[in-house]
Amino acid sequence: MESALSKACTIKIQNFEGPFDLLFHLIEKNQIDIYDIPIHEITDQYMDYLFAMQELDLEIASEFLVMAATLLHIKSKLLLPSPKQEKEEELDPREELVLKLIEYKKYKRFTEILKIREKDGERYFYRGPEDIDLKHEDEPLELSYDELKRVYVELIERNERKMNKNTGKMTQILQHEKVSLRSKIRDVIRTLLKKPIFKFSELFSPKTRSRLEIVTGFLAILELAKLKKITLIQPKQFADITVCKCENTNLEDIDEESIAAEN
Repeated sequence: MESALSKACTIKIQNFEGPFDLLFHLIEKNQIDIYDIPIHEITDQYMDYLFAMQELDLEIASEFLVMAATLLHIKSKLLLPSPKQEKEEELDPREELVLKLIEYKKYKRFTEILKIREKDGERYFYRGPEDIDLKHEDEPLELSYDELKRVYVELIERNERKMNKNTGKMTQILQHEKVSLRSKIRDVIRTLLKKPIFKFSELFSPKTRSRLEIVTGFLAILELAKLKKITLIQPKQFADITVCKCENTNLEDIDEESIAAEN
């Protein structure tokens, strides 16, 4: 009388491509965590499959036998008692097997993806490349002196048309605007000496100052505020900044050289 295991082997044994495939079947069938394999249970079930294959006169590949020996070796390690001193340092004998199973599972998934792509590719037919016989013959190029002269003149004229005609009228190259932080600090101090409170837009107005001057002026008041020489007041976001001289502050003793060196 055939057992349920024998029937299962008859149906499934041809689908196992190797011992890892059989192990994965047992792990998924028993819903086992791959990182915590009950090696005793898996080994017994694995050996039952091999015995069933022998009863069915199926040829057992050598790799299946190697895996059986590996499982039995791991099982014996777990059964044998180990000294207490070595328990903390001893590695889990299942670790190497788990790593190989994870690696095998990754490649198996990749293989399934390739099989799906191969199946999808069978629905398309591609036309193979055709050999086109082109007879190429080098024909000698005959050019006269007048023809070469004409081509050369055309190249010179084409190059002249591409050139900017106004280059000859240029007398100087525009210089980049140079604005120093030291000069803007001096402008702020000079203004504060005249009046202790003023608005930033009065000194650095977009109508009379360049964008670079306004930015450098803003850095100048921030530097003076850091030195606690002035106080900045802005009632709301994007409102004009009011610059106020701090009380008992001597603006003339500011070392502009050190400020410029720091920046």
